[in-house]
Amino acid sequence: MKIVLIGHRGYIGIGLSHYLIKNHDVIGWDKEEDIHKLTSDFLEKNKIDAIINLAVIDARSSNNYQVNTVTEHVTVNGARHLANILTGSEIAWFQLSTREVFGPVYGLNDVIITDSGYRPKFLVNEDFPYAPANFYGKSKLVAEFISESHSKSNIIRLTTGYTDYENRVGGWIKALIQGTINNGEATLARGGLQFRDPLHVDDLGQLIEQLFENKVFGQKINAGGGEENLLSLKEFVGMVDSNVKVKSTDGGDFGFAFDISKAFNLVGWKPKVLLREKLPLIIKNIQNGNIGIP
Repeated sequence: MKIVLIGHRGYIGIGLSHYLIKNHDVIGWDKEEDIHKLTSDFLEKNKIDAIINLAVIDARSSNNYQVNTVTEHVTVNGARHLANILTGSEIAWFQLSTREVFGPVYGLNDVIITDSGYRPKFLVNEDFPYAPANFYGKSKLVAEFISESHSKSNIIRLTTGYTDYENRVGGWIKALIQGTINNGEATLARGGLQFRDPLHVDDLGQLIEQLFENKVFGQKINAGGGEENLLSLKEFVGMVDSNVKVKSTDGGDFGFAFDISKAFNLVGWKPKVLLREKLPLIIKNIQNGNIGIP
């Protein structure tokens, strides 16, 4: 494939670039290039086969949708611009989205309490009702709807995406690793009982490849790390340091995890990367400040 990767300098973008450039021709396009300056002439001239759109502005601090903001300009209007320049083309469009289009899903009655942490009684599939609770989730949902206008688009929703590298922005994986290593302790809401299902970018890249190769389009796909990567935050910090002291605070959710069976049924995809096996490399890169940019 010849790919335009929008957001290639972001955390997920850097990791996805490392995976894709092994077998594909990747053109990076980020905020410096401006998503709104990408043109249909550029796509045609460079014989682009696919666009992967990671462009986003995080806006979790606001619950309400806000017009005429940077978030709307990049996330929503950026998707609208892609829809316009892709009109009538055969170029594949992979619109990356988020679990936050579903909002908070799990309550106390939806989980099983174990010594290791909460475990879900069910997993969130693609038919689960939308209920975004913040501007970030709402803007990503609007972008999903816009991308539907292109006949060769797919929407891929992530829970926790991660790479081998240091994350300049943040995220719970980095924060918990740093806190655990630096202090030998972790302060976690609910004592870290809430669960997650992290997905490595290599598995995301493989999913994109399999959808393209099998000519599967017009799909909404939930992509998580699968049951082998489902763990509580308490378990995660224990993997970082088996002697970690966990302190509990109030608040926090009960967890989130995707049902990934649709991707398997469509193209035989399932995650291969195990977080516990990647963790030593991630810790090393965080300690060395390696963000993955050559």
